[in-house]
Amino acid sequence: MDGEVDLVFHRANPSDPHLERIDVSEVAFVPVVAPGFLPFDVGPEITPQAMRPFTQCVIRDTARKPSPENFFIIDGAHSCSVPDHMMKKELILHGLAWGHLPEWLIADELRDGRLISIAGRHITGRLETVAAVRRRDKPHGPVAEALWLHLRAEGAG
Repeated sequence: MDGEVDLVFHRANPSDPHLERIDVSEVAFVPVVAPGFLPFDVGPEITPQAMRPFTQCVIRDTARKPSPENFFIIDGAHSCSVPDHMMKKELILHGLAWGHLPEWLIADELRDGRLISIAGRHITGRLETVAAVRRRDKPHGPVAEALWLHLRAEGAG
């Protein structure tokens, strides 16, 4: 929004009138723990209150104007912050915290039992749409416009 980039690949509010977007893919986020992390049985009835005493790993917002939106954060829970999903995955795999991770990133670990989903009616996952996003109200150069048209054509295909 500060005009520092021409195009981003990220989630974006589809109702923001300043932005136009081309949806690229959907990413499911799954709440997970390492085996043995919790001293009680893992199941779909785990509540946020039950998870409050356990460290939750979150990705810190490095934006200069952080969003007021928090993703999956349990009020009052202990937390640790990391710069990216790979570091978050490592902390969770080592049983140092729990948190939500992209399903594509942890598919092998979920399959072989190195991570366990705690998704249920109280602690849910989320499906996010990743999109190519640009400002609607700014002119775009020939290369940026060609890339945008290519992305739109590929999306339609």
